[in-house]
Amino acid sequence: MTTDNPEQCPSTGDLLPREVEILRRFESLKEYIGWTAADDAHAELLTRVLAPYGAMLADDFYAQIENHPAAYRVITGGAAQIQRLKESLIAWLVDTLKSRHNADYVLRRWRIGRRHVEIGLDQLYVSAAFARVRARMNDLICHSADLSMEERIQAHLSLNKRLDLELAIMSDAYQREYQSRQLPVDQARLQQQKLLAILSEEALAGASLNVIFDQAVVYLTRAFQADQCEYLELDRTQRTLRLKSASGWPVWKIGEIVGRLENSAQLNHLDQWKGCREIEDLQFRNSPLPLPAWTDPQMVSSLDVVVRSESGVWGVLGVHFRQRRQFRPSDHDFLVSIAHLLANAVHRKRIEKQRAESENQLRRLVERLPAGAVYVIQGTLHVNQAVEAMTGCSRDQLRQLEDWNRLVLEQTVGEDPQELPGVHHEGRIVQSQLRIRHLDGRDRLLSQVKFQSGTDEIWLLHDVTQEAEYHRRQLQSERLAAIGQMITGLAHESRNALQRMQACTEMLELEVEGNTQALSLITRLQQAQDDLQLLFDEVRNYASPLKLEPAPVKLSDLIRQAWDQLEPSRKQRKGGLQFLGDSAEVELFVDRFRMVQVFRNFFENSLAACSDPCEISLEVRVFPRESGRQLELTLRDNGPGLAASVAAKVFEPFFTTKPKGSGLGMAIASRIITAHHGDVLAFSHPGRGAEFRIILPLDSRETH
Repeated sequence: MTTDNPEQCPSTGDLLPREVEILRRFESLKEYIGWTAADDAHAELLTRVLAPYGAMLADDFYAQIENHPAAYRVITGGAAQIQRLKESLIAWLVDTLKSRHNADYVLRRWRIGRRHVEIGLDQLYVSAAFARVRARMNDLICHSADLSMEERIQAHLSLNKRLDLELAIMSDAYQREYQSRQLPVDQARLQQQKLLAILSEEALAGASLNVIFDQAVVYLTRAFQADQCEYLELDRTQRTLRLKSASGWPVWKIGEIVGRLENSAQLNHLDQWKGCREIEDLQFRNSPLPLPAWTDPQMVSSLDVVVRSESGVWGVLGVHFRQRRQFRPSDHDFLVSIAHLLANAVHRKRIEKQRAESENQLRRLVERLPAGAVYVIQGTLHVNQAVEAMTGCSRDQLRQLEDWNRLVLEQTVGEDPQELPGVHHEGRIVQSQLRIRHLDGRDRLLSQVKFQSGTDEIWLLHDVTQEAEYHRRQLQSERLAAIGQMITGLAHESRNALQRMQACTEMLELEVEGNTQALSLITRLQQAQDDLQLLFDEVRNYASPLKLEPAPVKLSDLIRQAWDQLEPSRKQRKGGLQFLGDSAEVELFVDRFRMVQVFRNFFENSLAACSDPCEISLEVRVFPRESGRQLELTLRDNGPGLAASVAAKVFEPFFTTKPKGSGLGMAIASRIITAHHGDVLAFSHPGRGAEFRIILPLDSRETH
């Protein structure tokens, strides 16, 4: 369409090619909607009827925007900005009604459409806004009493053409500007997604929180080309904001408190913060939160988000600019995604810390248990300090199940295993008693409760050696008391009978003098009487209380005296006694008679068990201990050795492997050593000789 109006036919000599193209498309739009000279003539009528209501229309328009958050998001300057926008809207209405379609008018409309793209206002809300303004203005025309019906119809038609032109030219600008920006927008979004993926990978790789915070700030600064970026950590107890990581800040401020929440209202405001806070112009921002960037006069625009999880708010993440900046929805999405990633990282690290603390507490608890605790999984053992003390082995020596099995000498399983309650009944409890060999060579008796599942086991171990020894001694004392009572009765009843038998045999020997066969029988009878008397004396000595008379004596003197007493038994025998280790001249405080009896019993057993040459060795060693020194004597011979069952019972009363013997010799020896605060052990080495170890205190002068 063409016109003679100079304002409607602008000169294009001073315009840019793009602006000329915009004007040509506008003229084409006017022709398309059927614009005529009559529509120009209706400008005065429309201005007279509608211009007085400009303020009312502007109030209604922005009241409706305030009710729609998606549209209101572009309003960042508060009430002052809305007032300015109302004035601009009123001027736009008047300009539209007058229909001055010159170059300046068209280009201003074009810039309005482009501005919508810049501020991120969806075109949907532009169309809706036009619909609302159109409805209100048509309603005013309908209710205008000064217009005839024909004028009203003409006014309606002309107004709609004007608004259609306005919407068309702004939509054209919106579409073309959006398309021109779409490529860099897509590239920026791709860059944001790439940086987000890298940061997610670093977080999942187990990087520390400080590293994750620093990387997030670096990536945000790069993606937004921000002048300032930071992560502020919230301390709810102290109500402070601490600068954990930042760019564009003085380095010395990192780690410092840069904000304080003075009251609960500020803390509640932070808790209720949803989504991103976009501030295009900070001078119009009136916020109750003391965020440093919001009060920095150098910062103009800001985009902030809280970092939160289900547990609460961890902090605030923000990017800030010294020049006015418009933010796209993808900017919001990127910042929120980074915030979610940080929240997940903080939450995960705190859970890991709590789990580690719980594990450490459990580990410390298990370590301090007086009972032994063993965790077994796939043949690997994890033991506590009590197990190390029970076995004498370190953790490194008890890494595998076979390491443990080498220590176990004997295992006695209790009653049938008890099934643990559960859905799948995969667990059970097994109770056992173990006899193990301590690293020092002593046997220990352990009570074991084993919790077994399909994948692992937990053992609870208690050292019951002393308890078992106590019960053994208690039982032995009871048996000794019974033997003592029995011996007292036997002594009273049988002494006279033995004496009479002895007198009778002596008299009978005189009567049969010269009868060789009868004398042989009498000799055998007298020997039987002597054996019976010896057995009677041994039992009486074992049952009677020990009364020690300790005195200083050299170990070599005790050994020599015991060995000399066996000279009759050693005649015609090959072999000898050999000293090994430390000097045998060490001095003991013991009962000489009793200790000679101990060594004599050991030597007698070796002489009886070994064939010639009988080699007996005595290894002497002195060890320090907390209460003083202790002496360790290891006696070995080259006999057949002791079976495990024999070694376990060799010190029990009346136990013997000899065809003749009371079974009290070794029991008496053990009792004498115990009375001297010592200990005696027997070791099983079948085929490699017997081995006994005697342990005595050197510096103690106390005796039972």
